[in-house]
Amino acid sequence: MYVVYRLLDHIMKVKCICLLLLILSLCIITDCSSPVTRSEMPAIQKGASPPDLLGETLDGHEIRLSDLSGKIVVLIFWKTWCNACKQELIETKALVHAYQNKFIIYAINIGEPPDVVRKFQRLYRLNYPVLVDRQATIISSYGIKAWPTTILINRQGRVHWTSIGSEVENMRQEIEVLLRE
Repeated sequence: MYVVYRLLDHIMKVKCICLLLLILSLCIITDCSSPVTRSEMPAIQKGASPPDLLGETLDGHEIRLSDLSGKIVVLIFWKTWCNACKQELIETKALVHAYQNKFIIYAINIGEPPDVVRKFQRLYRLNYPVLVDRQATIISSYGIKAWPTTILINRQGRVHWTSIGSEVENMRQEIEVLLRE
């Protein structure tokens, strides 16, 4: 009888551990793809002048928005572990190819080591520059609270459109609007 009791006790512990792992997995998976709330939208608003500093290249060179004046600029803020970010970055490759030299795009990684970001860039063959925000100071200056967050800046250097989540088709439409101006 004691053996049966110990066996049932062991089975219950295994079930509890499996349930906890399932719950933890669901929390991780849904973290960057859950519905957007108003409080998650970036603080920077349409028509605003965004902060000048965009981040550093993987080689450590600073990139500033003021160096890109007169150009349409797309900024995608992301993390390597975020599935929605990965989807957005991969789908954006086709946009870059389709609109060669019509706009500039920077994928700005938030707080991860450059070697991790470089491996991600190579693995997914991103055909546009990747920057790093090592201390998460740039996302703070933009008021970004969720990822991926995409910010489209017009030729006048003002925010034209912002988005959270993978919104590549909407981004394409907004780029078209700016290209017609």
